[in-house]
Amino acid sequence: MPGQTTFFDEIIGGTRVEVLKSYDEAFAREAFKQMGEDALAFLARSLNVGDSDDVTGPNPGDPDYTDVIWDELKDGAREDWNSFSYFIVAEESAGSTSALFVSADWPTAEAFAKRRISL
Repeated sequence: MPGQTTFFDEIIGGTRVEVLKSYDEAFAREAFKQMGEDALAFLARSLNVGDSDDVTGPNPGDPDYTDVIWDELKDGAREDWNSFSYFIVAEESAGSTSALFVSADWPTAEAFAKRRISL
């Protein structure tokens, strides 16, 4: 994958969790589509999407909820007018790698990765 850098890499009991910085939007979008409900909720909280104080924001049951989160994520990923970067948390276990989370910022991705490791 082009333009990819490892920012975090930790192995715990045969499971490897890493955070990759990528400029590949297709890779980030694919990782976003693979996110589970817990990861999506974690990301939404970090973006303040669907916050209880935000009456107009979408909530998890809304049909456009994931689209709104992706749009917010993409807005945050903009580095300049046509450059975007994403932080993708991936887990490798038993020879299989899967993307678990994607964020526009390093602190959120790191927090998710460390939370995953602690589970």
